[in-house]
Amino acid sequence: MSDYTAAELQEMEAEFAAMDAEFSEFGLEEMDSEVGEAFAELDAELDAAGIGAMDFDAMSIGEMTDNDYDAQFVGKFLRNKAKKLIATIVRLVKRYSKCKKCLPKVLIAVRYFKAKKYGSAIRAAYDAYKCIRACTKK
Repeated sequence: MSDYTAAELQEMEAEFAAMDAEFSEFGLEEMDSEVGEAFAELDAELDAAGIGAMDFDAMSIGEMTDNDYDAQFVGKFLRNKAKKLIATIVRLVKRYSKCKKCLPKVLIAVRYFKAKKYGSAIRAAYDAYKCIRACTKK
């Protein structure tokens, strides 16, 4: 049974609905459903080994855009979106103290952001968000 009051649960649902709307722009949930549980066991093993967030090469923003102006626009958009999402998950993990197990996922998102890997930061923020959401439903 939940330790939260009805008002807290309503507020939590409103926060999660807002986060769902934010993340839906990126289609991350669809990406997860496509992959399914194929990597769940591997993810668990990597997490147990302390290397859950592997760094990998991806296209740079410059390679995805036609010109420097577009690259700057996309970079600023992703930076601002990542900053907003990370600020929200940091607030959530602080607010819901029983979700301390999600803190490493939040820190990974922050590290990606500081490294200016905004796409990876958004993806890591989504992973942290799913952890927070799951732990508050217990």
